[in-house]
Amino acid sequence: MHARGILAATAAVWLVAPQAATTAGGGLNPMIALHEQGAPVFGITHAAIAAGRQRPSPPGAAPVEAPPPLPLPSLMSAAEETAAYRRADFTYTNYSSAQADRFMGFVGALLRAGASVRTHPILAKVPILHTDQALAVSRIHEQLNLGHAGVMLQEVESPEEVRTALAAMRFRAQGGTRPEDGVGLAAAYWGVSEEEYRRRAQPWPLVKDGELVLWAIVESREGIARVREIAAVPGLTVIVVGAGTLRGVYSTTAADGSRVLDRPAFDAGVAAIASACREFKVACSHPANTAAEVEALTKQGFSVFTMQTRNDAAFAAIAAGRAKAGR
Repeated sequence: MHARGILAATAAVWLVAPQAATTAGGGLNPMIALHEQGAPVFGITHAAIAAGRQRPSPPGAAPVEAPPPLPLPSLMSAAEETAAYRRADFTYTNYSSAQADRFMGFVGALLRAGASVRTHPILAKVPILHTDQALAVSRIHEQLNLGHAGVMLQEVESPEEVRTALAAMRFRAQGGTRPEDGVGLAAAYWGVSEEEYRRRAQPWPLVKDGELVLWAIVESREGIARVREIAAVPGLTVIVVGAGTLRGVYSTTAADGSRVLDRPAFDAGVAAIASACREFKVACSHPANTAAEVEALTKQGFSVFTMQTRNDAAFAAIAAGRAKAGR
């Protein structure tokens, strides 16, 4: 079904959502309550909503004919699968403007499947801010208008980037740069009126009663060099170790063409990020995909984990992490 068709089909749900949600009281974004309690936070990538390609043959294998694209998943099927799983504290997406219509349809389908920001907060990366500030700020506005519960900044290298993002998350009437219009879908997913949405859609903990979170991914030498300045910005919720990118940053190419990781330098970079998190009392995140990884990272002081796969190992990791935390 085309995204616009699903949006039209969910109009009735949107109209009753504000009354249904506001009677429950309390905060809307469950991640914030967990941060306030010092409890671990677990997220997982959402069910696929776009067509993909099958995994290619491994390096060195005999060449084969390119596999055909995987079929386009049904938005409703993907939404029902996502909504049915309620053990994660947030849903991570690979959003892009090119699939905006389809993603709007997915949010509408999530509503029809019984999901909301209370049960399935949505997070996604935005373009690198210091590469193209106008594009990044525009994407922040776009993604928040689609109901996202926060913003993930890529490759953060300065405190100014964090401040710019915080301003982009706040409406103009609140001193920010976000336009007041276009919030209908976000308000529907949050289950509040547009007026109430504008009041609550502010960054926490900068605004005590805010419901939006801001993550800064540090994944460069420049970012690590200034990580204490980044962590010190009021309003930053989470600092993420961009482990995959950092492994490339701290690797060199050997004579045989293989990549060699400078493990001491990589470990020192990760330690610097973790130290800044502790010093400025900002939650620290690291990607994880197995229960063993979650356990090891927890011992190192990490408390926010994104499962970058959606498989049995990831589901087991969340279950084990929640059990360990008594959740």
